[in-house]
Amino acid sequence: MYKKIIFILIGFFFLWIWKDYKKIDFAYINQSKITYNYSNLNNIFFKKLHIFFNEKYEKYLYKNSELHYQHWLKENELERKKLPEYKFFNPSKKFTTNLKKNQNTGKNWERSHGNNTSNRFSSLKQINNKNASKVSVAWTFVSEDYADDIQANPIVIDGIIYTPIAGGYIGAINGRTGELVWKSKKFGYFVARRGLVYWKGNNLKEPRLYFSNRERLICLDARTGNLIKSFGRDGQVRTGLNVITPVINNNKIIIATWDHSIEVYNLVTGKVDWKLKYKKNNNKRVGGKKFNNSGYNPWGGISFDEEREILYITTGNPHNYFDGTLRPGKNLRSNSLIAIDINKKKILWSFQETSHDIWNSDLPAPPILTSIMKDGKSIDVVLTPTKRANTLILDRLTGEPIFKFRYRKAPVSKVRGEKTSAYQPDLEIPEPFGKNIFSKDDFWSYDSKELKIIKEKYKNHKFGFYETYELNKKNLQYNFNGGAEWMGASVDHLNQTMYVTSSNIPWETSLEQINDSDNSAPLYASIFKRALSDSGYPISKPPWGSITAINLTTGKKLWQIPFGEYKELSQKGIEITGTENFGGVTGTEGNIILATGTLDKNFYIFDSKNGKKLYSYELPFIGSAPPTTYLIDGKQFIIVHATGGKSLMQGYPDLVEFGNRIVSFSIN
Repeated sequence: MYKKIIFILIGFFFLWIWKDYKKIDFAYINQSKITYNYSNLNNIFFKKLHIFFNEKYEKYLYKNSELHYQHWLKENELERKKLPEYKFFNPSKKFTTNLKKNQNTGKNWERSHGNNTSNRFSSLKQINNKNASKVSVAWTFVSEDYADDIQANPIVIDGIIYTPIAGGYIGAINGRTGELVWKSKKFGYFVARRGLVYWKGNNLKEPRLYFSNRERLICLDARTGNLIKSFGRDGQVRTGLNVITPVINNNKIIIATWDHSIEVYNLVTGKVDWKLKYKKNNNKRVGGKKFNNSGYNPWGGISFDEEREILYITTGNPHNYFDGTLRPGKNLRSNSLIAIDINKKKILWSFQETSHDIWNSDLPAPPILTSIMKDGKSIDVVLTPTKRANTLILDRLTGEPIFKFRYRKAPVSKVRGEKTSAYQPDLEIPEPFGKNIFSKDDFWSYDSKELKIIKEKYKNHKFGFYETYELNKKNLQYNFNGGAEWMGASVDHLNQTMYVTSSNIPWETSLEQINDSDNSAPLYASIFKRALSDSGYPISKPPWGSITAINLTTGKKLWQIPFGEYKELSQKGIEITGTENFGGVTGTEGNIILATGTLDKNFYIFDSKNGKKLYSYELPFIGSAPPTTYLIDGKQFIIVHATGGKSLMQGYPDLVEFGNRIVSFSIN
């Protein structure tokens, strides 16, 4: 009797574990409806139990399996040296013909970054390169009692601004006066983190706002700010983690999530339509341990080809930063631009920049859809500026580079277990818009004594083209927080020109082993910080921040200027150095570009033809998101979020503080 009871209890125990391990989701079209994974576990005891047995199994495989033990041997440098120095991808020249003339955004700004092409460029020209010097502050909106960094590009419909505001709210603001029309309930720090989208409604439904709040897709009445109760459950739908701006396609709303998924919902009801995995988990073990499937997240943005109904996303790096030992291979779909056919519900193509990334070289910027002239024909392309200061310009239907794509042989790793890719991109055209390889000639200081100290301090550091890591040594590398970042670029559809901000800051990076047991595989930790001198400036030659104009048809730079200023250095007679920046640039057909995000707290207007500064104004806090421009009552306004910046705060705590302002500019 007792044995029977014990067997029943054991059965119930394993049934309980089984239920906690499994996840059921009938919406996925390219994976099993029922999945089993440690990440599904909710019970803390089961999690601890899983970890205990998994560690025992890892050690067993490491000690007893030759296959898993061999994984931890170092790479063969001699085999890599035998490879040719370069290899190339040559375009087929069978490019996709342009379907529709692209139009820059007009008086309304219905989606963050302007529209579904995400080109963030306005057709307005009332404020232009002839009168920009006459601009002044029109009004300032203050979020009372709160201070947060806001990273969303505001949208504007018929003179009403919709945007997240400090404190975790969505606010509607009169674009003429700066007066608050309504404020939503409090959603928290991640509300519309990277943007929101407006739907005008129809005869039966009210106009709406849609945005993500981590694991929630939220719908508000655009007239009142109240939740639309008929959407999902009281105005919210549970989703995978998501921070970027949704896309609206007919009666569907589409998001990309950190579950490595595209998720499609009914625009009116919020009911899930279907989901598609763009990256499936690898369930194999490597070196005794589970394959590391984390990362690959779409946090830069998404865009949508409305005629072809193709969605484009950019993805992040695989984890964990400088340690790729538990994810051998190219780690496809990370660091990538991916096209998904929404009608056929399938992935069309995927193009990867950095393969097997161990440098944090993700694609953080939204993809931009535009058209360029090639061989006398207008062709449709998708492009994105990257952290490595490259501009990927690909055919929209095939994913093939438009220009000859050069790859260069990369070094092997000296870390046990690391399996690097033999080749990495080394582009000539389009011309890089920032620095991506540190060299010994880059050391700089305005003070000769300090320069001597810098050279001595960093003399044993490693640097070079995709330089790998070595235990007990440190590297210097650009691009950890730049060239381009999540702000991306502004593209003029008419002149086929891209304007992009960049940071050119060196980082001190290293990989450290955090265990030394002979009975288990090595564990590594990624260490990184900005390489700043004792005086607080980057140790490399300026410019430390820049704005670049690139002709997309030729891939050549039209001009480049330093972006941002250290006034104390200018007072010493040093040319403007630029600063690290996290704000972004927005262009207009008035031949101006609007820029913000520098450490000097300035809002700038530059001439888009030559980069000449036309206007600057010191904001109360650093600009934290790309500017928006709009027309109301026949008058053009420009608005800028001035709320500081989280990334800059981490590097320059003495120069940055969080704020709570939106500053509007116009010509009186």
